[in-house]
Amino acid sequence: MATFVLIHGAGDVGWYWHLVEAELQARGHRTLAPDLPAGNDSLTLIDYRDAVINALHASNEPVSGAVVVVGQSYGAFTAPLVAARLEA
Repeated sequence: MATFVLIHGAGDVGWYWHLVEAELQARGHRTLAPDLPAGNDSLTLIDYRDAVINALHASNEPVSGAVVVVGQSYGAFTAPLVAARLEA
């Protein structure tokens, strides 16, 4: 099965994805919907990318199978940066 990395939009938190996570997990997939750092206007998309990558590596479950990166709204700017880092 796949690991879905779900990236929320600006002003939101990972909980945004809770209904999607439940459906994916019911189908046997692993999900990760980290909270991106907030409250600091100096953060860049690279900071958000690194936060997602760090959350993925900090999780207790190993990544196996395909990794699907999904970004909602402003999270769509972070998603391709995460995908590129995972390919490297």
